[in-house]
Formats: sequence, structure tokens, C-alpha cells
Amino acid sequence: MSESLPDLLTGEYHAVNQQRREVFGMSAPADMSLSERRLWNVNPEDHNWRSQYLQNMPDYLAVYFADRYSKILSANNGRRRANAFLRQTIGQNVLPRLQLVRRRYRLDEAAQHELPFIKQLDRLPTLDRQDVRDLAYKVASYLSLSLAEFVDKTSMPQEADEQTITCIAYRYVAELAALTGTQPPYWAEFKACKGELSLRKAQSGLLRMMAPEWWRGRLKQMRDLQREHMAIAVGQVQKSASPYVSRGTLAEWVEQKKRNREFFKRYDLMNKETGDRVAMDEMVNRSTANPAMRRRELMTRMRGFEDIANESGCIGDFYTITAPSRYHSVYSQGGFITKWNGSSPRDTQRYLCRVWARIRAALSREEIHVFGFRVVEPHHDGTPHWHMLLFMLPEHRERVQQIMREHASKEDADELSTPQARKARFHAEPIDPTKGSATGYIAKYISKNIDGFAMDGEKDDETGSNMRDMAKAVCAWASRWRIRQFQQIGGAPVTVWRELRRLGDTRLPNEKMDAVLASASVASCWASYTMAQGGPLVARDDLVIRLCYEITEMGNEYAEDVQRVQGIYSPHYQDSEVFTRLVKWEAVAKLADASAEAGPSGGIAAPWSSVNNCTGPERRRLELELKARGFEGHEEEISLLSRGCSINSGARMRLFYRNGRLQEQKITI
Repeated sequence: MSESLPDLLTGEYHAVNQQRREVFGMSAPADMSLSERRLWNVNPEDHNWRSQYLQNMPDYLAVYFADRYSKILSANNGRRRANAFLRQTIGQNVLPRLQLVRRRYRLDEAAQHELPFIKQLDRLPTLDRQDVRDLAYKVASYLSLSLAEFVDKTSMPQEADEQTITCIAYRYVAELAALTGTQPPYWAEFKACKGELSLRKAQSGLLRMMAPEWWRGRLKQMRDLQREHMAIAVGQVQKSASPYVSRGTLAEWVEQKKRNREFFKRYDLMNKETGDRVAMDEMVNRSTANPAMRRRELMTRMRGFEDIANESGCIGDFYTITAPSRYHSVYSQGGFITKWNGSSPRDTQRYLCRVWARIRAALSREEIHVFGFRVVEPHHDGTPHWHMLLFMLPEHRERVQQIMREHASKEDADELSTPQARKARFHAEPIDPTKGSATGYIAKYISKNIDGFAMDGEKDDETGSNMRDMAKAVCAWASRWRIRQFQQIGGAPVTVWRELRRLGDTRLPNEKMDAVLASASVASCWASYTMAQGGPLVARDDLVIRLCYEITEMGNEYAEDVQRVQGIYSPHYQDSEVFTRLVKWEAVAKLADASAEAGPSGGIAAPWSSVNNCTGPERRRLELELKARGFEGHEEEISLLSRGCSINSGARMRLFYRNGRLQEQKITI
């Protein structure tokens, strides 16, 4: 909740309104939202008129406007201005945009009549973590019962085999699942094959659709995207409010990172064969999950491409591609863009991907080859745009620019009547070696979109804020909308590079394979590695070294085959497999946290002791820790943990409270 309301509303103002309510005998309606109730306390007379603007707006959005209303109301002659704010800003501008977005997520009439939990789905953006868990259980249970009833009532043809019967059942359940607004598993393949699906996939699809944990993930993703999209619609994602992402999304991202760090600190990775342990957080910090490691690897790859370009006589251009104005929500100087069509950042990203697909096809038809990197970053209102650093032969530069400009400017070309508008949509800048290296051109964008390294004091062009501070918001934006920030164009795969670096100074029997290994693990030179693999334009089938995989049949809880990287091999030589992952690791609690034996699987375990001191500040800390793990910290949960019992936290883990700490341990059978 905002802190501005109690700061701005004086005690005298509250007293006057209290007297007013007592004189006129006014009582608060029972169906008010939280924001409406707060405004009732300061201005009850206008409630009925005001409710048309705030009643149907989710509280997480309405609280912002309630605070704005209260600020205006508390000033001199504020009542008239405050109501004008509701009528003009919210009624004429905000609500139409919110309804535009809401219509995109509105479930059809069949869902309204068929699904017993439709009311919860309709208010999905307002649900908390525990509400999403409860809804996931309801959806999974409903589909399971529906399948059972369908099987009992439906008479299958006598000649139907198991695959046919399973596909019929899959189709029935999938059509019910699709009513919730999400795509069922394997549905695209099922439709593409005109109602045909392998027995294993049909069975796995049914298992997923009847699993509460699968629905929890799906519903949480739907909730997160709808919530953020609506925040964009009402103007809460912009430079003057919260750039790139809403405040709520940024807070959730920061909290999730904190929970991840705490989880890594509590666990070790144990070698299943030897029992040796390695701290999990140390292993994470040594991987590309560490932003610093990720940034260094990207810079190494970028520098390697530049070295290849210099040696092969290629030149570089730096391109910027932006979507038309109807994909943008708010002007950079403030104010809603009237052309906005309700697109989300994911919609804009799909548009940019389509543009690039057309560009690639046009370049391929003319046998023009490019290689380099693409960086995706957001405008202040969350709308993505692309920066691309591409290398090509000098004689191709002009034609590449023409093709890219043509396709980037094709949609809504009527709005490109001025040079400024054309430059905003597409801009090409040749790399000038006298001003710095090609890597230097893109280094700022790599750093800004990861951790803001070496950017202390620099200002973000989009927001004017400190660029290092904005890096968190950019990462939260990419995480929320699941947008890939960095994409290599051309060259050898980085996944093979990472596996080769596991081998160290090992020698491979084949000279070509050994040259690739030496360039990656010994020399750590991306340029040498790329050339040893076949060059920056190498086709996948022509790579000297590729990944080999270990496939575990029915390896997960949905009876699906699980594919894991096992090592490397060369498709050009027989018996060339080399395993890079010889150690099987298992996540185990640190010894300090694993002194007690685990209780029974699932449910509530026996108490650790008859007494557990949990009062006052400790009780409050336990409640906060439960909420951080997705529980609501209800009285029942706190009481159980306080008495020494444990509770199931999912994924075969249980929580218990001991020595003033909430601890987690794996359930063993």
C-alpha cells in the first residue's frame, strides 16, 4: 500500500468526515473494494458516483489512483478537482485502455457455463500465491473427474485400439483445459496432425492436465502476464511512474532472487558415488547463472566475432529496429499514445521476430551472409526494441541496409513521413574504428541488460536514471515477459563451447576435434573455436563437434522421455563420443540442517519436540518466512510448526521450525 495517504490526510480532515457520517447516518456498503473503503473514510458522499470508476478496477491498480485522488482531495478546493481527475483521467483515458486489455483475456461463453471455478479465473490477476495453488488443485480435480465421467458415459467402438481411445480421451480433456485460456500440452501437434497423436504423448498430456503442480505453473504464468499487461494499460509502467516494469513485478523479482540465494545457501551438491560435497551456491556462482560470468562470456564471444571479421575483411554495422507506434503505450515525455492497440511486450517481440524472419529470407535469396549479435531491451513503457551488431563483406553493406530498412518500415509506413520518424523505426550506423571497436559499441547494451557493470554514474537514455540501478528493472522485465535478451547470429553453438571447457587440457584422438577442444578449453578463444568448428557461417550439419544426449525413457512424473546433455561427439567420425558429465550429483541439505531424520512422506510429520518457543517477534518472523515460500502464514500453519510438526511444501520437501529457524528438508521414503 502507498504511504502517501496517511501522510497527506490530516487528522482534522478525518474528524470532519467522521462527523459528517454520524450526522447523516451513512454506513459503508459491504461490497466495497479495499481502495474504495479507504476513500470512503475521507469522502463518503461521493462514493456512489466514484464507484463507477474504481469498483471494477483491481485493487493492485486502483490503490495508485486512490492515492492520487486523496492528494488532490486534501488540498484547497480539492473535491471538485479530485472528481474531475476521476472523470477525465480515469474515465476518459485509463478505463478504456484497461477494458481493451481485459477483453484479450476474457474467457468465452462456453467457459462461463462449463467451468465451476470461472469466478476465480476471471479475477486471476488479483490472486496471491496460495490462491493460485488452490485454483490449480480445483482445475486438476475438475479435469480428472470430468475424464472419469466421460469414460463411464461414452461407449467406445469395439474395434478401437488403445491409442484411439486415449486420443479421444485426450481431446475431450484438452478441449476443457483450453477453456481456461491456456494451450493444453501437445495441442499444437495434435491439431497439426488432424487429431492424431502418439500413445505416449497423449498419455503424458493427460497426466499433465490432471496434475495440480502443472496447473500451478501455468496459472501463475497467466496471472503474472495479465497483471503486468494491465499495469501497462493504466500507465503504471513508464518513466514517470515505474520504468520497464511495474513496482509490484520488480519487488516480486527481487524477492524471488533472494529466495533463490537462500535456497542455494542451504543445500550442497553431493557426488552419488563418492559422497563428496560441494556448496551449491559456489557452483551456481561459477556458472552463467551468475550475471558477472554471463556478461564475461558474452563479451568474449562478441570480441571473438570481431576478430574473425577483421581477419576475414568483413565490416560491421550497428542497427536499431523499433516497432510501429501502435505497439507503444506511453510517450517518452508522458501521455498515453492513442494509437496503442493493446499489445503486450510479448506481442511486440513476436512482431520483431517476424520482421527479422523476412529479412533473413531476403538475405538468403540473394546469398548474402551476416553474423553477429542481437540485444533486446525495453523502452521505458516496456515495449521491446532490437539492437543488432552484424558483420558482412564490404560489398554487401548497402544492400543489407536496404533490405533491413524495407522490412522494418513496411508496417504502418504512413507514419514515417519525417526523417525523425524514419530514424526512430530503423537506424543503421556503420562501425567507425577510429571511434572504438565494434565490441565497444555493444558493450554498453550487454552490461545494461545484465548487471550494469562499470556504469556507475552513467544515465539511462530511456529514463534518465542511474544505469546500474535500472539493470534490475530490465532483468525483471525480461524474466516476466520471458524474452530472450541476447541472441547469437551465425557461428558455432555456445553450448558445445561450455561442454568442451569441462574437459580442460584433455586430448582427443582426432586432430580436428582436438583443435576445437584446445581453442575452447586451453586457449579460451572464441574466434579460434568458431573457425575450428567451420567458421562464422557454418551450417549445423557441418559442425565438427556437437552435443550428445542421454535419454531417460519415462524419466519424469508425466512419463515423458527426459533428455540431458551427456557429452560431445563428431558426426563425421565413428566412436567419437566423449562424456563430459561423469559425476551424478544430488541436491542435499547441508549437514548443519540435516541432523534430524525425515518424517513420513507427505502430510504432517511427528513433532521434533513437545515445546517450541515461537512468540512475539519470532512468530512474526515465521509468518514472513512462510509467505516468502508461497504460504499465507495462516494461524493453523504457524500453530503446527510452533508445536514442532512439519508441513509438506511440495516437490517432496517439507518445512519444519527448529531453533528459531524455518528449515526445509527432502522427504525420504
